Amino acid sequence: MVVRSPAYEKRIFINTLKSARLGLRDAQYEVGLMYANGIGVDRDFEQAIQWIQQSAERGYAAAQYLLATRYVSGVGIEQDYHRAALWFQRASEQGHAKSFYRLGRLYAMEQQDLSRICMAKAAELGVAEAQFALGGLFAAGKGVKADNKQALHWYGLAAEQGLVSAQCALADVLADPESGVQDMDAALFWYRRAVQQNSPVAQVALEYLDTSGVGRSKQRGRARPKPGGIERRQSSGNWAEAAEQGDANVQYHLGLMYDLGLGVPHDSNQAEIWYLAAAKQDDVRAQLALAKRYESFQEALAVSWYQKAAAQGDPDAQFALGRRYCSGQNAEQDFLSGLSWYFKASEAGHSQALMTLGNLFGSGLEHVAAACFTRVSEQGDAEAQFLLGQQYASGKGVDLDLSQAFIWFQRSAEQGHAQAQCALGGLYFHGKGTDVDFQLAFSWYQKAAEQGDAKAQWNLGSMYASGGGELKRNLRQAFAWCQKAADQEFAAAQSTLGLLFSLSKKPDQAVIWWTKAAEQQDPEAQYNLALMYTRGLGVEKSAERAFHWFHAAALQGVLNAQSRLGILYATGDGVALDLTEAHKWFVIGANGGDAAALANRNRSASELSPSQLLEAQRRAKECMERVLSN
Repeated sequence: MVVRSPAYEKRIFINTLKSARLGLRDAQYEVGLMYANGIGVDRDFEQAIQWIQQSAERGYAAAQYLLATRYVSGVGIEQDYHRAALWFQRASEQGHAKSFYRLGRLYAMEQQDLSRICMAKAAELGVAEAQFALGGLFAAGKGVKADNKQALHWYGLAAEQGLVSAQCALADVLADPESGVQDMDAALFWYRRAVQQNSPVAQVALEYLDTSGVGRSKQRGRARPKPGGIERRQSSGNWAEAAEQGDANVQYHLGLMYDLGLGVPHDSNQAEIWYLAAAKQDDVRAQLALAKRYESFQEALAVSWYQKAAAQGDPDAQFALGRRYCSGQNAEQDFLSGLSWYFKASEAGHSQALMTLGNLFGSGLEHVAAACFTRVSEQGDAEAQFLLGQQYASGKGVDLDLSQAFIWFQRSAEQGHAQAQCALGGLYFHGKGTDVDFQLAFSWYQKAAEQGDAKAQWNLGSMYASGGGELKRNLRQAFAWCQKAADQEFAAAQSTLGLLFSLSKKPDQAVIWWTKAAEQQDPEAQYNLALMYTRGLGVEKSAERAFHWFHAAALQGVLNAQSRLGILYATGDGVALDLTEAHKWFVIGANGGDAAALANRNRSASELSPSQLLEAQRRAKECMERVLSN
């Protein structure tokens, strides 16, 4: 570096000033720079602007460009974007490459087509930043058709010029398996080039690739790579140097490095410092990272950062706010505000927000729930697909459509969702929405059962118990699967297990399992348990307990129980004689199609004479004998 004495610099200034006063525009520009930087003269921004403006007005492109940048920044002059655009335009008319780029940036918000034209011109003139920006447009499909090959072309030109952001972007596209241009060797090459310039963005990417077995550690045969142990050697390690230049993306990634210990020792304080630096520049990822850090000990700060990120349209932040306001979790409960944030997140397709709304509106506003579940289902979410299948199967919120239920259950089941696998097995078993296929029913029940789904275990056990088709009856397997489901307190399985023990001549075990199921309101178990108390099988005979369980089963519509209940009231067995109640239950049973109750439905208890009462009791006993024989 050449060091010049103050006296020498002053002589240069005086000579240049003489030329400037003669109207030489390049000299006027140089004098402006000397005043701006304090070379050979005291620093004076006002004088600097005056001389640069004189040069610009004489058509000197460099001066026009510099003057425009001052109008953008407001340094030494009042900020004025209109004047900035004017001077950039004049410089660009002389072919000044960077002026095209800066015009593109100015027009980016309101005149995107013009912005793109300017960027393309600057890129063609070799401005690396413009080449990077143009590559980004092609990668994202903004204003142009998405084209990763074009993105690679422009990113590549900028990367070759040493632009770190372009090197990282180029590597990202090359590493993406869905880009259509994946090349991991090339991706690693450009990440390493960026790391040599101390890029935290590239270092984070390399750490992740190294840990996944794609980075250099794989080449050296390390089975379990130690993060940071390989790629960091290619850099000087002065990560802060890049972050201190003010790029929010770089600052965020440096915070991430310290937060996760990627290439540097874990340091929460340093992570927070760099997250804050990026968050203050409205980097949403940094704002979210801070919000999550503050959740457990500074909730007000967490909410504040979530609000900043949510205001920028980030769906994760919007969902987090919705959850807080709806639940009152560490924040004042405000259900309407919470719903508002859920809806905003759902508009961006946030699956958790859509699922939450679907569950909130599942009772009473099923059509809203269906709309939410449909959108998440189309994103491939297995839980949403299952819930949507349930709605089509029940006709809640949508028209009843078992073929649609089959489609959504199948999509969910193929992703391993146990409840959907069980539901799909049920459709195959009963031939609803598809043809009957016991083999496929068995297969899907088995998949779900092996995942611990109690209903599927019960269905599988029931199929083993009954046999049919190519499946041979196997009571051992029936017991095993029903036992698994029963141990999970699945009432239907407990009831079936009671039946299996009853068939195996183990009434005491049957009573145990029927009691468990009956207490969970399983109607068949209640009826069977009542029979056991009537007969004194596996339990001490008790007319009162028999009446209790017959009554419970009858209330749930078990026809035989309704008939039995009529008999008990007519005979006074286990309950006080009450012919009115007897007649009522005979009629109820008859309306349900119970033959025993049908024989008694036209009798009015208030019209019975003593002889008719005896006849009613006799007929009731006959009904009892007939039911018992069945």
